[in-house]
Amino acid sequence: MKFSKPSGLVALGLAGGVLADGGQARTLTGAITTLDGDAWASAPAGPTAPITVTNTVTNTATVTITDTSTVMSTTTTTETLTKEATTIYRSTVLVAPGFCTSTIVNVDPATGGQPWPPPGPASTGVHPAGNSAPPPAHAAPTASWGPAPPAPAASTATDTRSGKPPGPAPSQGSPADVTSTLTIGKASTMTLVDPSAPTGDANWIDWANDVSTIGTDGDVWVWTGAGPVATQSGPAPTYTGIPPGSGGGNGSLPTPGSSFSNVTAPYEALPEGWCNTAGDRSKWCDGQTINSDAYTAGYKSGKTCTYDFTITNTTMDFDGSGPKLALAINGQVPGPTIECNWGDILQVTVHNEMQDNSTTIHWHGITQKGTNDQDGVPGVTECAIAPGSSRTYTMWLEQYGTGWYHSHAIAQYGEGIRGPMIIHGPATANYDFDMGTVMIDDTFPVNAQQQNERISHFGPSGTVNYLLNGHNTMANLSSGQHTLWSVTPGKKHLFRLINSASQNMYSVHFDNHQITVISIDYVPIVPYTTEWLNIGIGQRYTVIVEMNQPVGGYFLRAVTQTGCPSGCQNTGLGTANGIFLYKGAQPYLPTTTVNKTLADFNFCLDEPLASLVPFHQKAAGTKDQFSATASTLPAGNVAQVATSDDGTVFRWFLNNGAIDVNYTQPTLQTIAQGGNSSLISNPITLSTANQWVYFIIQNQFFASHPMHLHGHDMSVLGQGTVAWDPSLIPTLNFDNPTRRDTVMLAGSAGPGSPPGYTVIGFQTDNPGAWLMHCHILWHADGGLALQWVERPTDIPAYANNQPFKDECSSLSAWQNAGPGRVHGSGSSGLKRRTYPDEGRFGDVVRRFESSGKHFLDSNVRRGLGDGYKPRHMRK
Repeated sequence: MKFSKPSGLVALGLAGGVLADGGQARTLTGAITTLDGDAWASAPAGPTAPITVTNTVTNTATVTITDTSTVMSTTTTTETLTKEATTIYRSTVLVAPGFCTSTIVNVDPATGGQPWPPPGPASTGVHPAGNSAPPPAHAAPTASWGPAPPAPAASTATDTRSGKPPGPAPSQGSPADVTSTLTIGKASTMTLVDPSAPTGDANWIDWANDVSTIGTDGDVWVWTGAGPVATQSGPAPTYTGIPPGSGGGNGSLPTPGSSFSNVTAPYEALPEGWCNTAGDRSKWCDGQTINSDAYTAGYKSGKTCTYDFTITNTTMDFDGSGPKLALAINGQVPGPTIECNWGDILQVTVHNEMQDNSTTIHWHGITQKGTNDQDGVPGVTECAIAPGSSRTYTMWLEQYGTGWYHSHAIAQYGEGIRGPMIIHGPATANYDFDMGTVMIDDTFPVNAQQQNERISHFGPSGTVNYLLNGHNTMANLSSGQHTLWSVTPGKKHLFRLINSASQNMYSVHFDNHQITVISIDYVPIVPYTTEWLNIGIGQRYTVIVEMNQPVGGYFLRAVTQTGCPSGCQNTGLGTANGIFLYKGAQPYLPTTTVNKTLADFNFCLDEPLASLVPFHQKAAGTKDQFSATASTLPAGNVAQVATSDDGTVFRWFLNNGAIDVNYTQPTLQTIAQGGNSSLISNPITLSTANQWVYFIIQNQFFASHPMHLHGHDMSVLGQGTVAWDPSLIPTLNFDNPTRRDTVMLAGSAGPGSPPGYTVIGFQTDNPGAWLMHCHILWHADGGLALQWVERPTDIPAYANNQPFKDECSSLSAWQNAGPGRVHGSGSSGLKRRTYPDEGRFGDVVRRFESSGKHFLDSNVRRGLGDGYKPRHMRK
């Protein structure tokens, strides 16, 4: 065990050395501790038993552990922290090696000094239904749980300085050091050492300025640090205390979807009524078939598909961990499913009723032929929809398949402004039932914008859970609800898988069943079969699963790819997963398992390109054209940049630039006004019409990046986990390469290996300003994006249209109206970097980069936008 001060990229796990070679030990930067305002750091190894802390002074306290361990080691910790009469429960958070995580838990005096959920019986520390009782919204009848357990015994943390109780003798490290003792379990102890005056050591960690306060009484325990890598496997636990009428034993509670059930209301097959039937899915309306190439057919149905969205601030509890601030569309997260047919016109009117956010909606993967101004990128294709304003997006659905929509402002899609899209069309294989979409998301200890702000200063961290269509249980099944699908034995079911997460890439598995893949993004492919399916952020896979196993319940798993690197407390290898339940089966929790551990997912890759063969043949130019014209785009460079405030932030680069757009001067407006290139952030101009252009995206970072291209499906000519070299040209596929709108840029193959590459090409057949960016939310926000200005002389003067002008005028008026408003500034990728005023009605202080250390999670009242307001701001 040693102390180390995080410095530069290595300490944050952002450069060489973040992976170990041959079991090499490395410091995992854990968290920092403050007790009654003084900074502490831990000397011994992390605890594996409950910790109890009693603080006799009613100030904020934080307990922190910094430990040194071998990369890929596993630890599991569960802590109960006690402050006077108030106890706060915290479950640990998984992170990949070298990455920190944080969990904030609010004081809840309503529980009478007990944590909520309450701990289990004192003899085991585990509740009969798991590690804790369900939260109030899903609680079983009180009588079924029995009496509350007694409060654990606690020792007193002491300090020798003025106004505090006398403490124990100084530690051996330095006569000036002051120590305190914490009780671990009932017997062992650990020593905390005050780093304020260590002898001869300049590397002690002191983040005392980063203590947060939040909650009903103004105080909070904040645990910050590396969480465990917890692999769950083995049979499902047995539920006890189930209310009468459930059948007892191991299974879900009665009435799926009710407050007493541990499963959601079941998803059933979508109604039929499209232009084909189970007997032949290759057919479509108006004589179109699967043989009709969407790129060249130009098919228009003559029908309009309309939706009305209202976006509001709210709070939601997605997995039983407690309510979090969220942004909802029509009161729900994910938002409503958009269902249209190939060739329809889609019209969606968006009403922004949020308090302090402007917004846009991007229609991920829609090529927007002739409608670049409908692409929904603030600072590029429009200004933004101000609070209290509305706009209508209108576009032709040239493609068909599975898609999604999401906000392209700040971290809003991570906070809830996202939803699935289905564009019905023909298929390359037959199926009986369309089960709709499966959106896979990730959750954090705080909301997405708070997580984003933290990561911008301190680097990446792990996630808490994954969601399927907005639901899951906690990893220990203590609360929350499994997402449930009802399936028919012997029939083929279509599932539309969407990775709409902020950070994680997943490997998806239907226990004991094969997956037949028929479409990727909006591109139909030659069907292939697999057991595990790799899905990067922004990618979609349309798959068929035949229900040909014994009648029963089976898990649908999304396992985090830890090589990305990232991690999740809920690994997906245990029992906190989705469930597909055969009709006629008893509603019991599945007992299916997989013979894998997290070590089997230490990668971050696409599906093999050889498997992703487009159904419609399309060549991607020639090898000679590529050799003559290909350009290299360095991607993923990262640096810590000092800001005009009092801290530094991480900035991510693509083609040696970090994008920084201006909402009030979007690119399309600049083009309409004559095209002053100095006002367009990080552009690449493509002037020639209908030309194949090729780019070798060379990763500069050990981790992979899911790269999304607007306005086009790109041809993916090749990928590799080595550095690009011209000798690799013969390996590229120009005949009928994979086509899709989101592709993984491979990272390093391992310690000491260079980062990888991805080679893409597309035709300049769609004039417009098109973003290309990493779809890891924090990377895009940090600048990892560029703009293709495609055929600028052919781009219509969209900004001269009255709706375009009205939206920009409305945004400017809102920004400048009255006290407490924040004026416009730039943006990095998905985020418009405007920052809070010092007081709710005080003078506005504009911050042009990420704010400094004093601006952390609990200082943010709500996440965020063109003038979000802090709860308070420490001076």
